[in-house]
Amino acid sequence: MAREGVSYEQVAAVADALVGDGQQATIRAIRERLGTGSPNTIHRHLSAWRDARPQMAAVVAALPDALTAAIAAEIAKAASTARAEVEGRLVLAQTEASELAAVGEILEGERDTLAEQIGILTTERDREAATAAERATELERQGQELQRERSAAEAARIEVAQTRNKLENQAEKLTEQQALIAQLRAQLELERQGRIDAEKLAAVTAAKLEAAEHRAQVAEAATDELKRQLNQVRELATLESSKAEMANTTIATLNGKIESLQTQIQQQARELDAAQQEVKTALQTAAELRGQLTANAK
Repeated sequence: MAREGVSYEQVAAVADALVGDGQQATIRAIRERLGTGSPNTIHRHLSAWRDARPQMAAVVAALPDALTAAIAAEIAKAASTARAEVEGRLVLAQTEASELAAVGEILEGERDTLAEQIGILTTERDREAATAAERATELERQGQELQRERSAAEAARIEVAQTRNKLENQAEKLTEQQALIAQLRAQLELERQGRIDAEKLAAVTAAKLEAAEHRAQVAEAATDELKRQLNQVRELATLESSKAEMANTTIATLNGKIESLQTQIQQQARELDAAQQEVKTALQTAAELRGQLTANAK
């Protein structure tokens, strides 16, 4: 804010006080009394104060010679006084002019200094403005980058949350699958054990069948041998009629053995049929287990 200058009333009051103290009302004296004020402002108010002071007016009238002479003397005295006052004012004006010139030189120096400072400040201001503009641009860029980073962080957070949900769902599905696998393994173990049992049963049945077949073969061989012996006996009975009774006894004995062997053969045949039926049942059970294992594997 610009500082307000001194007023005319202040300058006039100080000038009157200086004149009343018998001093000259100069710019410096008034400025020293006021303690402030621009020399140009004080000079302008001081000139107005001087112009407003009452001036001596010449009086022209028909007066006696003695009075005229006295007046002339007074006029001469007044003229001398006025001349002295004018000369004093001239000296004072010259002094004030010198003071104003000195003040003007000082003010011009101050003005040049201020202009130089203003130039420096203007340069600094422009530089600071450019720096501020660069900083503002950088801050705006950083703000945009920060916003992008925030958006990326938010997107990453959402993606992480979605991934966590997927992992949790997959973990639940994995738990369910593990439970299902455990059930399937238990079922497979049962089926495997059943298959092993069926294979054991089939092996036992096959062994029984093989034994029955062996017994049947032995019985058949014995029957063939008995038939051969019977034929020999019959041949001997034909050739040896004298030994008919012995032959009949032998034949009866052989017939008993044949009937016993036939009974054994029939029993072994029944056992063979039962063994074959057990083998068929075991093979059918094994086939069913294989079918179930194949279906479960799919």
